[in-house]
Amino acid sequence: MAINQADKHPAKVWIDESQFNTELRPWFGQLPELAKDDFSFVVLGDRCGMATAGVFERALDIVRDLKPDFVMSVGDLIEGYWKHAADARAEWEELDAKIAASGIPFFQVVGNHDYGSMMMRDVWRERKGLEYYAFRAGDALFLVLNTEDPPSEFPDEFIDIIKKATAKVQQDPDNMAAHMQQFFNDIMSMLPPDQLRNLSRIDLAISDEQLAFAERVLSDNRDAKWTFVSMHKPGWKSDSEQYRKLETLLEGRNHTIFAGHLHAMEYSLQGSQERIQMGRTGGHAHGTGPESENLFLWVNVRNGKPSYRVIELDGIREVESYEPQPAHSAHR
Repeated sequence: MAINQADKHPAKVWIDESQFNTELRPWFGQLPELAKDDFSFVVLGDRCGMATAGVFERALDIVRDLKPDFVMSVGDLIEGYWKHAADARAEWEELDAKIAASGIPFFQVVGNHDYGSMMMRDVWRERKGLEYYAFRAGDALFLVLNTEDPPSEFPDEFIDIIKKATAKVQQDPDNMAAHMQQFFNDIMSMLPPDQLRNLSRIDLAISDEQLAFAERVLSDNRDAKWTFVSMHKPGWKSDSEQYRKLETLLEGRNHTIFAGHLHAMEYSLQGSQERIQMGRTGGHAHGTGPESENLFLWVNVRNGKPSYRVIELDGIREVESYEPQPAHSAHR
């Protein structure tokens, strides 16, 4: 499926031409004409791993009806971790068709499930061209980064465990907790202690070329009233030197960093620097509290400053779900 050709992208967009020579783009549609300081957008959480069928699709339907100016993701749109390119292409075909059919301008972000091997990286580039970029919306700058640069490779035995657990969750979602427990037991029995410790770490990779691109874009957009950075893994929970360099580049700017990966909603504020870890939009729950509900984030930008509303999908009902009630006398 040919998607996202060069004439279908926003007017103010930056790509790293030193690294990518392609007309393909990792987004759908184009930005509408936006008021300079006022617009709205939605951020969707992880659709995978261990996706619950229909959740992401329902979120797309609701978002389409609410008519934001555009949508951002934080990655993990497919289950991924395939051994064969044909399987990866088939999963992207299905998912991309759903996003395209929504008709919403939709900006994709690389997640570890989307990009979990060199083969998965090649399929991404074959379909979407590049994996980090930037654009302007009104007086706001959006910087989209890849925290899997380069991707981490898992052994085939580990991938087999992931695929086995994913199939069980999809076939029997009512017993997800039991399937997930078996998944963790299988991992613990297979991996040595040092690799188990690595799995619990937020291990992200941002290349020097990517950081140099971010530095150029930030320098060229010093006038932006607010900067939004979208990435998959929450770098502020890592010990990554590259992420610390990114934070240095962002010093002195009003900015928000969106991330996903952990499937739980969190918010922190320090001065005019915000960190938002997205909850899930279809992926399996890592906990039982409200932070682990399926949700999306509505962002209003007014006078150049953002405000946020968390919309939980379980709190939204179709009018057809309400049945007629017995009539009550208005007077006694």
